[in-house]
Amino acid sequence: MMHLSNAEIVAGIRNRDKAVFEAVFKHFSPSMYNIAVRYLKDEDEANDVVQDVFLNLWRGATLLDERSPVQHYLARATVNTCLNAIKKEQRKQTYTREQLFTTASVTDYLALEHKELIAQYHAALEKLPEQCRRVFEMSRLKGHSPTEIATQLNISINTVYAHLTTALKKLRLSLNQQ
Repeated sequence: MMHLSNAEIVAGIRNRDKAVFEAVFKHFSPSMYNIAVRYLKDEDEANDVVQDVFLNLWRGATLLDERSPVQHYLARATVNTCLNAIKKEQRKQTYTREQLFTTASVTDYLALEHKELIAQYHAALEKLPEQCRRVFEMSRLKGHSPTEIATQLNISINTVYAHLTTALKKLRLSLNQQ
């Protein structure tokens, strides 16, 4: 590797000479790995960065400048790739924090809204006439059938249906107004 000039290295990579590229990789990848580890503090991620840098070197071979040392290009590309990875991780962490905050806020809001709705429901229920409320509660809260309600309260089944209809209309009206 040491016997190739920078111009020969650039020409070899531009001409897609695999032997030159492999020699460049073997010679420079350890130092690029060290740079990446210093920035990222993660060996696996550093390996990924080095692979990306050399892949981009191969893909962008026609853009190489023979006046600039390949080692400098690789070092700058490694640093930039590391910085991009760090920025991406920071954005990901910021997004995750924002999502947690948003989720917590929405959950708190929904819980509060639910409490308010329950309070409004109970207030509307209290406004119903006593017999109407009793029929509604027996039907909706206790799960009794209209026949059971009629028998227990000693009223006709038609009266049970009338009370249920009245209760539902008044509750719906009261809750829609609030």
